[in-house]
Amino acid sequence: MGSKTHLVVIGAGMAGLPCAIRAADAGAQVTLIESAADVGGKLPRSSGQISAAGTRLQAEKGIVDSADDHFADVMRICRETADPKVVRLAVDHAAATVDWLQDIGVAFPPDHPVISYNHDVYRARRYQWPVEKGKSILAALRPLLETHIKTGRVDLSLNTEMTAIDRDAAGAVAAIRARDAGGAEKILRADAYVLTCGGYTNDPALFRELTPRKPVFAARIPISSGKAMRVAQAARLQVDGGDHYMGILGGVLVEPDDPLSVTFALNTVPQDRPPWEIWVNMSGERFTREDHPSATHREHAVNAQDNLTFFIVFDEGIRQNAPLITATNDTALQQLINANPSYMQGETITELAEKVGVAPDRLANTIDHYNQVVAKGCDAAFGRESLPRAIDTPPYYAIQSVAFAMPSPAGVAVDGDLHVLDTDGRTVPNLFAAGEFIGNTRVMGNAYVSGMGVGPTVTFGRLLGERIASR
Repeated sequence: MGSKTHLVVIGAGMAGLPCAIRAADAGAQVTLIESAADVGGKLPRSSGQISAAGTRLQAEKGIVDSADDHFADVMRICRETADPKVVRLAVDHAAATVDWLQDIGVAFPPDHPVISYNHDVYRARRYQWPVEKGKSILAALRPLLETHIKTGRVDLSLNTEMTAIDRDAAGAVAAIRARDAGGAEKILRADAYVLTCGGYTNDPALFRELTPRKPVFAARIPISSGKAMRVAQAARLQVDGGDHYMGILGGVLVEPDDPLSVTFALNTVPQDRPPWEIWVNMSGERFTREDHPSATHREHAVNAQDNLTFFIVFDEGIRQNAPLITATNDTALQQLINANPSYMQGETITELAEKVGVAPDRLANTIDHYNQVVAKGCDAAFGRESLPRAIDTPPYYAIQSVAFAMPSPAGVAVDGDLHVLDTDGRTVPNLFAAGEFIGNTRVMGNAYVSGMGVGPTVTFGRLLGERIASR
């Protein structure tokens, strides 16, 4: 048997930590379960990027902004494909989250908020990230959690995995079952339950099930195991959103045969680094304007390619003279070309085409046509404006790049108050969810929207903790 508390939170990451802390701040008794050996989830490796309208940071710089404008921008960028109820909840409470993070000691750079071109731009400066990125957020939350653990408000169990969600005849959650590292079972009963269990990108089979038309490429992150999502499915909770999946650009496979070996290696943002190279698909042809000002446009173009794969092609003249396309120095780039199979070199275009796996005459025609474009100074086919030099100096190079999953696209369905829905579309009255567990597409649709990953995750965790405790 298990004891009953006010709130059970499953997952001690960027949503679960603020949820447990804010509930305990308000006097609730919280049980916090984490499958890993430490709290934090993805915070230690997160950029910590948050967008918010109406913050103190904006006011200090005289920036006039509103949640209405923020909402309109998000829905414009994602082309109305995100859940408007969930987006509305996120943007209405985002400023309070940023202000709260400042109150608990999270520092932001003095020039923030800013405009960023990593994704399609907002119409206002409402985008910021901490000085030490996600590590700053975790560093501020950890002592708050430890204080509540010492006072007995929070009971934390690490290395403890959710194994089942028991529902009663009315559909509500009766208990959550968990198992610790020693195999002992815990039966957790509470007035309310919050699922903040992270994602599933490291479960290729589950990814194929939830996103059947797209292959999975991702970084290897053990906590994104998908086990909690399978528990949710077994409990007849509705899981959706995978149909809006959009892989992010800049990924390279460290091991070509391992789809979970992605590293975020390439700068494909033309406002930051205008391209000197060309992008070709698996047929050896250009398929988009490489310097298109819209990140969403470039993402959609790449995601429309076979196997979400394309090749960045250049020559020795570009290698020597172009701004760095990687985060490495020039010597390290040459080392990658020599050592990593995703970085290829050929003394001739034919040799390069054979390594890439495309027809040599097709790649040669593509490069020849591009060189004519450079000579004319006009790209009639795609409208590219960055035409610094031809690709005509051997050796020739190609980098195989893949669009990859960063957060998980699908997740448990929620209503506008973050109540979880079951497979019959009914609200589970005492069960809530937040963070990556509700799916990235819930708040971004089929696009990447600046600051709408970490921002809603922390916001929804904080908001649920406060609301549940107040009830």
